[in-house]
Amino acid sequence: MMSSNILNLLLFKLEMSDGSAEYYAVDVDKIYEIRAMEKVTRIPDARIISGIMNLRGKIISVVDIKNILGYNSSVEPKRILIADVNGTMLGLMVDDVEQVAKVASDNIELDASILDNVSYIKGIIKMQDKLVVYLDIDKLFDMKGGVG
Repeated sequence: MMSSNILNLLLFKLEMSDGSAEYYAVDVDKIYEIRAMEKVTRIPDARIISGIMNLRGKIISVVDIKNILGYNSSVEPKRILIADVNGTMLGLMVDDVEQVAKVASDNIELDASILDNVSYIKGIIKMQDKLVVYLDIDKLFDMKGGVG
């Protein structure tokens, strides 16, 4: 009997203006910490950067993940994920963190026809009553023009 690989994933939620929510997951080892939303200094005319923040004396860029994924929502983010994106520390604004979950790789749908060959989506996870989009955040930011 073959056993599937177990992945440790951080699940987060993005709330839409109509009250619905979308769920996403990233590899937990890409996340340094989870912080409550705090002051972000806005940067005018930045391409994808929403602003910057002071993280224990280090200035890091912060992005609103909803904007990166193409959502237009008036819901204010409540959390910042401090993440390793292509070797750069980056703050990702999300609406809420759901859980850290252990997910068996055989519970992840990898069918390319479903994913429409979107390179930054690693798969779709079937969890209880929802579908969770499993993101490769390095590839997501490569596609959107990089960070930093």
